[in-house]
Amino acid sequence: METITLTIPNMKSPHCMMVVSSTLKDMTGVSLKKVTPGEAQIELSGATKVSVLDAIEKAGYTVANK
Repeated sequence: METITLTIPNMKSPHCMMVVSSTLKDMTGVSLKKVTPGEAQIELSGATKVSVLDAIEKAGYTVANK
């Protein structure tokens, strides 16, 4: 398992954090550890970082530290 921390600058409001959280929770092989304004900490156990980045970007958010 790998834990990654992603910087998501346009995820500031509670609504934005909920959208990203639900996007990540729906993914197989991803465990959401912590979501704070502008940041998400995720544990990968089968999913790839690329698939996580794609899902977040498809939800309408930008990841700064790809």
